[in-house]
Amino acid sequence: MKQKSLKANCVIDDREYMKFIVAVILMVVVMALPATSQAAEVLTKEDFVKRVVVEDNFVKTADNFIILFDTSQSMAAPYKKGSKETKYDVARRILKQKTDLIPNLGYNAGLYSFTPYKAVYPMGPFDQGKFAQAVDSLPAQPAGPTMLPEALRAVEQDLKGLSGKTAVFIFNDGTYSQLGDFKEPEDYTQEFADKYNVCFYIIGDARTKTEEKRLVDMSKANACSRVIPFSKFVDNPEYITGALYVVKATDKVKTTTETRIVGLKAENVQFDFNKSDIRPDSHDEIDAVGEFLQKHPAAYVKLVGYTDSIGSEEYNLGLSQRRAESVAAYLMDNHNITRDRIVLNWYGKANPVASNDTDEGRAQNRRVEIAVGGM
Repeated sequence: MKQKSLKANCVIDDREYMKFIVAVILMVVVMALPATSQAAEVLTKEDFVKRVVVEDNFVKTADNFIILFDTSQSMAAPYKKGSKETKYDVARRILKQKTDLIPNLGYNAGLYSFTPYKAVYPMGPFDQGKFAQAVDSLPAQPAGPTMLPEALRAVEQDLKGLSGKTAVFIFNDGTYSQLGDFKEPEDYTQEFADKYNVCFYIIGDARTKTEEKRLVDMSKANACSRVIPFSKFVDNPEYITGALYVVKATDKVKTTTETRIVGLKAENVQFDFNKSDIRPDSHDEIDAVGEFLQKHPAAYVKLVGYTDSIGSEEYNLGLSQRRAESVAAYLMDNHNITRDRIVLNWYGKANPVASNDTDEGRAQNRRVEIAVGGM
């Protein structure tokens, strides 16, 4: 049995398919298993998922998504030193793989290439099959100048007509061509963040300090925007799926019965009100995660920051980011875990584990969730 997408009420027993989607649903399992009194519990195959969560188990973190895909000559550079694949080859392949995993949650979606700007999948209801065909129709080889400012200005026509939150994924290496009467890319992202409910996910690897600064400046539009190194986007599906949905914190998942280590389940790291510093009572839990990562060099950790409902959305997004970053810094400083093995996400007050109507509930929601995968 070969399946590509997460379908509602779909029971998965085929081991080959389980291997195919392990990178994605491992995070689902880790974050959805019932809590126990034991800290940092090693997960084996018997903890692994037998039934993929139904679509009702997902919490949408965006209502719409737009992908601006760089088809210019700058994407012809090797993916990494010694690689025969170009950045463009890898980006096309990974984009298709990851959009194939998006469940049907009622998104509106658009796919646009630039060089020149072209609607490959005009903004409309997301259809997985048609979207995959659109990705396949992208040019076989990159060519031409990088018309990023033109693409950003044009995409505002879509943003104007959308309701809810929009995630805009921009594939770019920090370069663009100065052609026509256009603003700087970071001016457009800031303008749109001020006018619309939008988050920017800039995916790319810069080669110079100037290019790196441009990517960072584009991501400074608001608290939910961020830069994702290209190599990390390739290795971790959570960077696109997490921007669109997370699993309900209170849901549980059925399990199977075969033993093999596949990860680690750790308790949430709790935080005091309006604080992002790690409390001493969480050190043992994070230390256990760090020790596990040291023993399993192929593993990586996903850190997801949250807040309670007090405060504005923008402030809480920034606070949840700082909380996730504080746990990451602890792992790097105390256990020598390199940054490329840490996936950071933050969603403010979204996806509460308890009611925000009580002090006790809000205390539980002020957290960083930890999930270890990559086994």
